[in-house]
Amino acid sequence: MQVGVPPGVGCKNHGGRSTGSKTLEGKARQIAANTIHGRETRAIRKERSAKLAELYELEMLGRELELISGGMVGRKSVKR
Repeated sequence: MQVGVPPGVGCKNHGGRSTGSKTLEGKARQIAANTIHGRETRAIRKERSAKLAELYELEMLGRELELISGGMVGRKSVKR
């Protein structure tokens, strides 16, 4: 092991970290393994994104029908 590389962080031979799969088959195996980044899977992020898009559309409809007024929550207002 190289000096300055904590155990379990890099390659035991040269100290370098993994750079991930290179082949399409390897990348497909990683996706199929349902890998998690932080606390979220791709499916969770995709579902949240779809719900936020739906919420945005409902808010725009409410503004068009003048049921909602005031500034946009969580978004910068569009200057016209």
